[in-house]
Amino acid sequence: MIDKQSVVDARRVYYSLLSRLFVFSWDDDRFSGVQQMLDLMAANPMDENSQKALENLQLAFDSRNLESVASEYDRIFHAPPDPIRTSVSFYEEGYESSSPCLEIKNMLLKTKFRRDEKRYKDTEDNFGFLFSLMSNFIELGKNDENYRDLSDEIFVRFLNPYIDEFVEKLYTHPKAEIYRNVASLMASFFAFERIYYDGIESQNVKSIKVKDGLSRAEMARRESNKKRRENDKRRKKELS
Repeated sequence: MIDKQSVVDARRVYYSLLSRLFVFSWDDDRFSGVQQMLDLMAANPMDENSQKALENLQLAFDSRNLESVASEYDRIFHAPPDPIRTSVSFYEEGYESSSPCLEIKNMLLKTKFRRDEKRYKDTEDNFGFLFSLMSNFIELGKNDENYRDLSDEIFVRFLNPYIDEFVEKLYTHPKAEIYRNVASLMASFFAFERIYYDGIESQNVKSIKVKDGLSRAEMARRESNKKRRENDKRRKKELS
């Protein structure tokens, strides 16, 4: 069993790294801090696969190679004929800006966070934006149960059902070289995250209807509600 308090900072750093790798920006410093985070992770890799991926990424994110990283990002996520989609809406319902985007906007109303439209060009359900939220919510959750609950909800409701499909698309994309290592790192990290969340199951099924007539979205909502009830029960027990 994981000592959850002992891995808070490590989880925050991983999500912070992923946010920098998947949030589109025109800024010259879009990859600021990436090399330092990679060095930190490489000192304590999760497993053999992540160790190799981190070694390759350390070379790729040398300051002399950042233009190559940005160019590869554009070829994977923007260039025709088959750019990889990065929104939960697309993986859940097959088109952009659907109900997950609205759900996340409503979630943000409970917080001090809003999407900075000048910085974040994509919608609120973009994976990069969700990774950024996770990093911030994990940090704030050290002292605020509400933010801990919100980070739980983001993972259970929005990331867990769709992240494996996204990672697979990234790993197998013909233009992915540097980002294939990112995909390997993500595979190890999200396997760890499922252990952190008490062995929650992957939902890597590439169809809208997946089990007993339920959509992945409905399965995710039920899992999220279950997690919320568990958190409420835990709090009541702590107060009693």
